[in-house]
Amino acid sequence: MEEDFSIEPDEKMIKVCPVCGNSDLYYEAGGYMGMVYHCKNCGYIGSLVVEANEEMIKKIKEDYRSEKDKKNE
Repeated sequence: MEEDFSIEPDEKMIKVCPVCGNSDLYYEAGGYMGMVYHCKNCGYIGSLVVEANEEMIKKIKEDYRSEKDKKNE
């Protein structure tokens, strides 16, 4: 199910991990090949990060927790 998120023009966008929604990212590598990010929360390493508002971050985190809970059952 796809959700529609509305973004206001003056709304603050935050770079977050596409897996867990955490904003605690650091550069693993960068420069000529482009940026590679590392998430301190889930261990994701990749060039894709999501610029999200608070509503989108909340949804990403909920989905991550739900998937993590399913794996732990």
